[in-house]
Amino acid sequence: MNEKPYILCIDDEFFILWNLKEQLKKVFGTSFTIETAESAEAAKEIIKEIDTANADLCVVICDHVMPGQKGDEFLIEMQKTHPRTKKIMLTGQAPAQAIGNALNHGCLYRYLSKPWDAHDLELTIKQAIDAYFQEKSLEEKNKELADTLYYHRDTKYPNFESLVKELKGNNLSNTNQSILLLKIVTFPTIIKTFGIEVYRKIFRKVLQLLSVHLQNEHKVFHLYSDEIAILSNLSEQALVDAVRSFRMILKSDEFFLDGVGFHLDCRYASASGQEDCYYKAKLALFQAEFQNTMDFVSYTEDLSTDHHLQNFQVSQKIHTAISQKNIIPYFQGILDNQTKEIRKFECLARIRDRDTILTPDVFLKLAKVTGSIRMIGLQMIDESMQYFSNHPYDFSINLTESELEYKSFSKWVESRLSQYKIDPTRVTFEILEDISFSEHKHSLSTIKDLKTIGCQIAIDDFGVQYSNLSRLLEFNPDFLKIDGKFIKNLPENKTAYLLVQGIVELARGIGAKVVAEFVDRPAIQDLVESLGIEYSQGYLFMKPSAAIPEASSLKL
Repeated sequence: MNEKPYILCIDDEFFILWNLKEQLKKVFGTSFTIETAESAEAAKEIIKEIDTANADLCVVICDHVMPGQKGDEFLIEMQKTHPRTKKIMLTGQAPAQAIGNALNHGCLYRYLSKPWDAHDLELTIKQAIDAYFQEKSLEEKNKELADTLYYHRDTKYPNFESLVKELKGNNLSNTNQSILLLKIVTFPTIIKTFGIEVYRKIFRKVLQLLSVHLQNEHKVFHLYSDEIAILSNLSEQALVDAVRSFRMILKSDEFFLDGVGFHLDCRYASASGQEDCYYKAKLALFQAEFQNTMDFVSYTEDLSTDHHLQNFQVSQKIHTAISQKNIIPYFQGILDNQTKEIRKFECLARIRDRDTILTPDVFLKLAKVTGSIRMIGLQMIDESMQYFSNHPYDFSINLTESELEYKSFSKWVESRLSQYKIDPTRVTFEILEDISFSEHKHSLSTIKDLKTIGCQIAIDDFGVQYSNLSRLLEFNPDFLKIDGKFIKNLPENKTAYLLVQGIVELARGIGAKVVAEFVDRPAIQDLVESLGIEYSQGYLFMKPSAAIPEASSLKL
């Protein structure tokens, strides 16, 4: 049974301490344990016991004038070990300097003077308790998200983001390291023949055997569904030698799982260096796959062709931008065709690279290949919410499968909304066309969770790839964004007009509103309005911009 949370009262006057405890017991006694101490030293012993029981110390109420350590000194010291605990000074003799010290260095939650008003004291403690548990909940949600970000959801081994973080840390300390990549190329065949669950069991067994074989001398990462990385402080040759004998286990038909033998065809590549060693090893892995060899391929300078080098340079810029928080939103207005006002904006990802702004056509595919698309998406959401916490407009943000497939994503969104004090109904998440719910089954439940929070959902690029009629059976969207392929030729193409007309009628039937994208000519806008489409978006009204224009320019 879990310990009840604690409220700790500290005062050197017995009668005051007794009176304070009795008052608090009447209001909080059923849900909280009320502890008392007559000095800071006694309080520290009680706090040790609370910590040992792993219980919550929600509130400390402390006098200033006490034997031994003074109240402000005690609270300042306690802030270092219990920053979340709410600290209240209840005293009639504290000088202004002591109160200032507690406020500035002890994060004093409130100061109350003696004799206290009973109602004011009770209300203050209730508010302090609420604040404590709100902060605790937010920390737990952020920790859950951090675990999701840095560890593979199936095997719980550190993932690609964790590797990037490790390489960056080693780079700051100017440490050379070696890396070896192992890719199981029979991955698709095993899944097709035996199913994904069998493959996951095989992969987990490979990781376990590899970890035991290396005896914790090297760090193992599960990067992707078919790729493992091994990071070492030893030389590249020493790392290759350590893995060479392990390769014999995988080459053998004696690799058994539940009585069935498997032959695992793998590719191996290695490199050394600092933060760039992964990218070098990746080039070597491309070479190993091209040569269809099971030998170890080491990175050499001649592998860096101009095309590959350019891709890796851009990938480095992506990771630098993520670490330096240079993922920035650009905004494009969405016109309400009834009011002729722009009251909503789509947030579009850009990367700031010194004096240059990189657009998605430069970095998006590489971000997906390297796995950094998820961090770009999370930073975009955070930056967009922060921006619109100071602007009274609705806004929409694109989601990829990288965000939707993680169970804690909706909780993270909820914590961001709470932090920036944004009404969830102001936020629309646009589901991109390359998401397949049959391949990422958790994505659908994440969308439902977002709708439960109060956010709205739009199907982006409706009519192409996965964004077809079957999606309407999977969830109830609030908006359909008609793909620009249909809109840009609307005046000249009768088939496009009929298709758009059908989509509009379908949207009305399911209660969804329609947004026409790529509206760049008055002739297109005239037809959009004649079809009764509620919203228009395109260069005719506004190009993507780093800032929202003045309100006077948002009305046409």
